[in-house]
Amino acid sequence: MFQGTSKERFFYHNTLLCLVNSLQGQKITLDVRNDAYVCGEVDSVDGFMNITFKNAVYCDSQGNEFAFDNLYIQGRNIRYVHIPDNISMVSAIKNEATRTKMRPESTKKLTEKTRKTKKALQQHLQTVASLDI
Repeated sequence: MFQGTSKERFFYHNTLLCLVNSLQGQKITLDVRNDAYVCGEVDSVDGFMNITFKNAVYCDSQGNEFAFDNLYIQGRNIRYVHIPDNISMVSAIKNEATRTKMRPESTKKLTEKTRKTKKALQQHLQTVASLDI
């Protein structure tokens, strides 16, 4: 299950952050807002789409390349995340959605608001599961 603050969990379940989270361990290219780009292996992604890379290469707008063992990119500085061609986006989202489902034990004492939220999340998961590629 995704760990984080309530705001991070909201972003995770209501944006395509789950797709970016499924790229952990993959080599990707990321465009940054200052016209630079980063190539490397995704080590971790948090609820605000802050990404930590292992063995990354940062290339600035002048074409200078810098190698880093660990590199942290803040989510607000990310322009584009290039998804590799070998990754099926729909199946990656389905896998992340099923992997992070709520456990029945944790839903015993729900308020009316969280019941509505859970129902909306289940409808969203069913919609994603019905997509075929």
